[in-house]
Amino acid sequence: VITADGRSTLYMEEWDEYYHSMHGAYNEAMHVYVESGLAFWSTQDSSKNKPCSIFEMGFGTGLNALMTLEYAHMHNLDIVYNTIEAFPLQFREIQELDFDSFFKLENSKNYLRELHLSPWDQNIRLSPNFSFLKNKMLLENFKPIISYDLIYYDAFGFRVQPEMWSLEALRPIVHALAPHGVFVTYSAKGSVRRSLEALGLKVFRIEGPPGKREMLRAIRA
Repeated sequence: VITADGRSTLYMEEWDEYYHSMHGAYNEAMHVYVESGLAFWSTQDSSKNKPCSIFEMGFGTGLNALMTLEYAHMHNLDIVYNTIEAFPLQFREIQELDFDSFFKLENSKNYLRELHLSPWDQNIRLSPNFSFLKNKMLLENFKPIISYDLIYYDAFGFRVQPEMWSLEALRPIVHALAPHGVFVTYSAKGSVRRSLEALGLKVFRIEGPPGKREMLRAIRA
């Protein structure tokens, strides 16, 4: 565990991989998922007067969900948030991270606790404008039952889990993307871009977070 200075993360020894960028978990999540994803979606005409339905691949530390909840509070935006995680972390591991100091959201520590300790496979309302559902399962077993305005694709990197970045793995998630929906990921790998294009999305390489030159944002026409 590495704490403080925005570089809090968890090291997965069995995979030789970190849960977040060593250049700063908060900074990466803010840039990739909130600024390039949620804030971008909010500027589109299709976002007007409707809740935003979000699917996150890889709940992990809960950082992306907590940042989204904070954005919803700050911008009075209704969020329906679904996520899956096959290998949940223990909450005691999360408590060792120093996320709380980066949030302006009142009671952010309690919200993070609720995100992790709330029951699996049960829809809960964390706040008047944030509905949350997490499922404990592998991506291959996930069958979307609603369409999503926004997809946060935050699987482990290609080196560790190449199967998670294949066209076959991406297909059901991309097919669940609503018209004008947005797909964002920290990856800028050419094979991922080509898979997203093959699945009918318009793909853009945009500026990446600190430590990464580029990332991908894709849009369904």
